[in-house]
Amino acid sequence: YPCFAVTGNHEYYGGRAQQRKQLIRQCGVVLLEGDSQMLQICNDPLSICGVDDPNGGADAFRSQLQSAAPVDPSIYTILLTHRPEYIHDYLPLGFDLITAGHTHGGQWRLPGLQRGLMTPSQGLFPKYTGGRYDFGNQTMLISRGLQNDCVVPRLFNPPEVVCIDLVPEKL
Repeated sequence: YPCFAVTGNHEYYGGRAQQRKQLIRQCGVVLLEGDSQMLQICNDPLSICGVDDPNGGADAFRSQLQSAAPVDPSIYTILLTHRPEYIHDYLPLGFDLITAGHTHGGQWRLPGLQRGLMTPSQGLFPKYTGGRYDFGNQTMLISRGLQNDCVVPRLFNPPEVVCIDLVPEKL
């Protein structure tokens, strides 16, 4: 199966983004940088689009987002992005499914609280930290990610790998 990826903020730390991107490509992964790939899944077309993290430059991010926007609304289109907090930039472009990460689930989650406690980019009690968010016919899925060795440890927030099953609509 083809494997696709986009950059996150960590690829830009230390000024080594290009080397890290090359390593990703050497592993056989298609790095999406404002472009899309068309696939046929069970005879149904599927478009997978992606954008670099805004740490690569705000202007480049916005330009890539416009380039990756769906062209044909009849084709199911997935956006791979790192930052969920830009959801209101993604929605007007018409992606059916938006996948994101970045928040590590809010790092700390308190039992009974549906959201994480804090993220660096959204502050206290952030709105988008993990799980499914529906916006009419559009959906955003946020992975809490795998990292567990950072300065701020996870609390009540186990690492996760998200598996998405796409099921064709029945006629």
